[in-house]
Amino acid sequence: MSMDKEMRIKQLEEDLQRAREKIDELETANIKFEAKTNRSLSNNIFDLKESVIDNIHHPLVILDDKLKVVFANKYFLKTFKISSEEVQDTLIYEVKAAQWDIPQLKTVLETILPSNSRMTNFEMQVEGNGGTEKHLLLNASEIQLSGTDSNFILLSIENITKRKIAQNNLKKSQQQFRDLFYSTTSLIAIFHGPDHVVDMANDAIVKVWGKGKEVIGKPIVEILPEIEDQGLVDLLNRVYSTGEPFHAVEKPIAFNIDGVIEERYFDILYQPQRDSNGNIIGVANISSDVTKQALLNEQIKKSETDFRQLVNFMPHKISIAGLDSKVKFYNQSWLDYVGLNLKEFLERPWLDIIHPEDKERVSKEVAQHLSNGESLETEIRLLNKKGDYLWHLCRSNPLKDVDGKIYSWLTSSTEIHKLKDDEKRKESFLRLVSHELKTPVTSIKGYIQLLQSILPENVETDSKNIPVKPYLHRIESQIERLIRLISEMLDLSRIEQNELILELSDFQLNEQIETVVEDLSFSYREMQIDINHMDQISVNADRERIGQVITNLITNAVKYSPDAKKVSIRIFKTDENQAAVSVKDYGIGIALQEQQQIFKRFYRVSGNKDETYEGFGIGLYLSNEIIEKHQGKIVVKSEPGKGSEFTFILPLK
Repeated sequence: MSMDKEMRIKQLEEDLQRAREKIDELETANIKFEAKTNRSLSNNIFDLKESVIDNIHHPLVILDDKLKVVFANKYFLKTFKISSEEVQDTLIYEVKAAQWDIPQLKTVLETILPSNSRMTNFEMQVEGNGGTEKHLLLNASEIQLSGTDSNFILLSIENITKRKIAQNNLKKSQQQFRDLFYSTTSLIAIFHGPDHVVDMANDAIVKVWGKGKEVIGKPIVEILPEIEDQGLVDLLNRVYSTGEPFHAVEKPIAFNIDGVIEERYFDILYQPQRDSNGNIIGVANISSDVTKQALLNEQIKKSETDFRQLVNFMPHKISIAGLDSKVKFYNQSWLDYVGLNLKEFLERPWLDIIHPEDKERVSKEVAQHLSNGESLETEIRLLNKKGDYLWHLCRSNPLKDVDGKIYSWLTSSTEIHKLKDDEKRKESFLRLVSHELKTPVTSIKGYIQLLQSILPENVETDSKNIPVKPYLHRIESQIERLIRLISEMLDLSRIEQNELILELSDFQLNEQIETVVEDLSFSYREMQIDINHMDQISVNADRERIGQVITNLITNAVKYSPDAKKVSIRIFKTDENQAAVSVKDYGIGIALQEQQQIFKRFYRVSGNKDETYEGFGIGLYLSNEIIEKHQGKIVVKSEPGKGSEFTFILPLK
């Protein structure tokens, strides 16, 4: 072997050795770099995981194998209001005043590692702020962290309080809905789909259908085939297709119940049902059985028809007004009288047909009538279709419900124009006769007084023992009574002609009453008339007319007290500082229903002995007219069998 070859071999061996060393050096460096890289990568991955866990919006903790907290994310600390130092390296059961010391939770966590299992959707309650309860949902699983030989537990905690409350409220609402749905007396059914399959039906509607619970899941037309010919299925189809509700009142529906057709009446509402997207998925039927009400309404309508036919047949003019006095019905007699149809007449104010001279009086009477709720009777001139005003007697009475409350006013108007004409002729005749009678009667009274003056005072009988003087007194008494009747008839005529004129003057009321009583004492010697002067009163009035009123009240007291021999008079001032005179008797009294009638012309109090009470029934009418012309009033208090007290009141200056 040559020298060059040996040197080349040796050189190659040295180069190989150096290469081996370099490879070892590179391998060592690579191992170190790889380990460093792996550690860096592992740390980065852990940091990344920790960062992700820390920013999850659910409370999360990592527990070691001793169940101590290794890590708690920000949301855990915020949710349970605890610091990182308070929770770090602490047993989960001791965190936050041991609120996690729950045996069930402890058992589950302690079995996770040994069995390599999971805890899924474990619900628990913890006490929150202010004593409130929180509902939590826990999930746990075993995890391994790189670079460690230990096992850890990742525990996620979700606050489901709002969800739990919502679920409870939903359950409560559903239960309330079911309670209401099945317990209500309303008839309710819910149909699903275009075939109107019964999805729900409460007991009330099933009972009306005459079927059992087997109706659920069947189309309504299969359950009640008879409703198709009555148009109800078409109505359901229309509501389902258009989405427009349908409502009907007192709709008649015939059901075939065990072969018997039964017609009933219902208030019906068909309401479309929609899903969350607004699509129509069914129809709800909400109804009420109003059969009794409908039959009653039919009877009422029939009664109203009968009533209208009856009142239209009557010759009297009948009208009905509401509580506001606005007329809502006139019968045919009214329409014939005014020559208008019902609509035209209702649109016309009722005061338009009243004579202008009567309007103010009637308006006041009607206002008082509506205010006190009492019946009204008055005479009015009403305009007819020919343009003439004819006299009518109008009577208005309140119509009351079962509770006694007024709901309408019924008025009857009867034409009395011919009677008024006859009355005027009678009054004219009476006026003429009264004038003609007054002169001879006055003359007779004068002759009687002359005879009384001629006879000696101590002579009571003539030569034949006839009681001349007593007879003359009786004749004079009857003549005075006749004169009063004639005067009343003349006054009645004056009042009707509005010719009664007052001659006012100042005088002592007490003295005038004393004078009247003194004059009447001669005619009523057997009657005790007492005067109680409670006050001394001066008035400005017509002396003779006031005397006439007092005379009428006293003569009435005597007339209607056949068994009593006493009349009491009081003169006093009222609390309103008005002059008042009361005349009280102890006779037959006046019934309440007659007390509003006694001041009318020719009205006489009725009684078992009515024929014994003479007179025309115009004394109280005249007295009332006289006092009203003085801007005063007369009031009466009376009770049958216990007498009456009439009081007239006059204003003072």
